[in-house]
Amino acid sequence: MPRYFFHVREGAELSRDEEGQELPHTEAARAEAINSGREMLGERLLHGGSLAHCQIEIADETGRVVDVVSGNDVLMRRGALRSYPDDVTQSAPVAKGQNRPPR
Repeated sequence: MPRYFFHVREGAELSRDEEGQELPHTEAARAEAINSGREMLGERLLHGGSLAHCQIEIADETGRVVDVVSGNDVLMRRGALRSYPDDVTQSAPVAKGQNRPPR
């Protein structure tokens, strides 16, 4: 199984993933990067960090970058805000007269 590395780029600074993770294909690596990006964005929102200029570069075993996931990829899909099935806000009570946004 191929090994993918998830390097985090913030502007000109690059934090390299030295361990990597074995995944079946690039699409699985992209899904993993999006999940990691969700965690990173959540932490930044919680602690007041900047959301700009942060990307996850997915590299294969040779070091070649095979995909890049940006904050926009984490938040948006096909021009609309993404919805995640494990989003805890989906189970939150809705005030009377309010409607949930469509998934």
